[in-house]
Amino acid sequence: MKRKNVKRFLSVAVSLSMLTGMLTGCGGSSDDASKESESSAKTEGESSDGEDELITVTLMRSQSAVQPMSEENKVVELIEEKFNIHLELQLIPDADYTTKRSVALASADLPDIIMGVTTDELRKYAPNGQFLNLYDYADETKDYMDIVNAEDRAVKTKTFENEDGMYGFQTLEYNRIDLAPLVALRMDRLEEAGLDTPTTWDELYDAMLAIKELYPDQYVFSTRNGTTYMIGQLAYAMGSGGFPCFSTSGMYYEPNEDKWLYGPTKESFKTVIEFLANSYKDGLLDPDYASMDKDTEHEKLSNGSLSMVIDNNSFIGRVYNPALAQLDENARFDIIEPLTNEDNGTKRALRYERDWTEFTCVNADTEYPERIMELLNWMYTEEGIMVTNFGEEGVDYTVEEDGTIKTNPELIEKHKNDSDVFSGIQGELGAGLLGLGHYIDESLYAEVSDPIFVEQGQTIREWTEAGEIDYNSAIPYFTTDEQDEITELQQNIANVFNSEIDSYINGQKSLDDWDSLVTMLEQQGTERLEELYNAAYERAK
Repeated sequence: MKRKNVKRFLSVAVSLSMLTGMLTGCGGSSDDASKESESSAKTEGESSDGEDELITVTLMRSQSAVQPMSEENKVVELIEEKFNIHLELQLIPDADYTTKRSVALASADLPDIIMGVTTDELRKYAPNGQFLNLYDYADETKDYMDIVNAEDRAVKTKTFENEDGMYGFQTLEYNRIDLAPLVALRMDRLEEAGLDTPTTWDELYDAMLAIKELYPDQYVFSTRNGTTYMIGQLAYAMGSGGFPCFSTSGMYYEPNEDKWLYGPTKESFKTVIEFLANSYKDGLLDPDYASMDKDTEHEKLSNGSLSMVIDNNSFIGRVYNPALAQLDENARFDIIEPLTNEDNGTKRALRYERDWTEFTCVNADTEYPERIMELLNWMYTEEGIMVTNFGEEGVDYTVEEDGTIKTNPELIEKHKNDSDVFSGIQGELGAGLLGLGHYIDESLYAEVSDPIFVEQGQTIREWTEAGEIDYNSAIPYFTTDEQDEITELQQNIANVFNSEIDSYINGQKSLDDWDSLVTMLEQQGTERLEELYNAAYERAK
């Protein structure tokens, strides 16, 4: 989308019906209107109650090794200039963040602001009074509420409410290149093996065996976030389900039955584990898959040690292909069309929604509730969007006459030798999805990434329109009592699943005994879990 269109669309004079009509889901206020609005426009360092002293606010978030962010960066600097708020960043390495965040939430030992809170965590801890309720700060959060209550977003964002309010700012996107976790292959190695692009899962397996024969000292694929993440990338696409898009519950929406199901207890799920078990036995799956983190997997995909990945396609143009080009100009990954499972006749995949199911929450015990709410709300205004995605206008970027954004060429030159130019720039600024951005504009992706990224985005959109790729479904809203019961059930079920599943993949246990695991899971209450999900789903219809 052209920037001038965003500005026009963000005007407060534009109705919510026009908001709905924009496919990109832009929201907020125009430059002139937002700068004068009571909720988001303040003189430097001034809040709504007249407080203008410099304050320090602690903010905890993950730190990506691919996009390291300094504690003092351009976005932090610009926020301090505007709001007289110094953000003291508590940056936790990606690999440790889930654990550190969980400990902080469980102990209620929280910073002022905590980013990356999951849907499950939001629903679990909000009723305990740990987070501020955005509904209690209507003046300070007006711009954000206008966006999430717009017709095109309300259905999904409402699922993240609790009974008495909304307790987090959701990470949203409006200018996004379409993404989906799809099979991506080293096409040069496929050609080297003399094979056509696979169209079925059986053909894919044969292709992996052929590549293994060419490169016997290498494994073909791995994963980056553990076993359940790996299964989640496969299960729905193979005609089963469970663990979609970073979920850890095992629950997924099955469109063929119009129901929420617990995937691992269904007969179709065994096929997924058979695929992985065979891959492990035949030396196709890296035996370190369960402990491999994102950075290690990215390194192996970038140095030619792996030939396949089932994951977010954005990394192909940003990370893998640019690195491989330094080794071999013909080396390249590309996504392939969703594969047919000949056993059950399915041909499908699951894609990410434009918005992220993660939230920024404010500690209920903070000393500065109004000023923090104003700051976070500002991140969803035109000015805040530009700062938290691109830095300082005229320094870090310029806006062309047609509204398009151009990054300072000196910034691009500075990071041209980074493994990922995009991440290098964003890390320096403290901007974007892995920085302090909350309403994400991905214009920079297209500007500095391999053109294949944009091409793949269009291809994914076409496959979606053709019905081959489905959107991930929002989890239904639960009452407090339901959420309490669900939390306990999911914990008990997960303890059993996580303790057993790898033994079936690595061959320590035979798949002939799979039914015993299904029985153990059912004994922990999987049927009751399905009942609770579907009761909530029926209420939402």
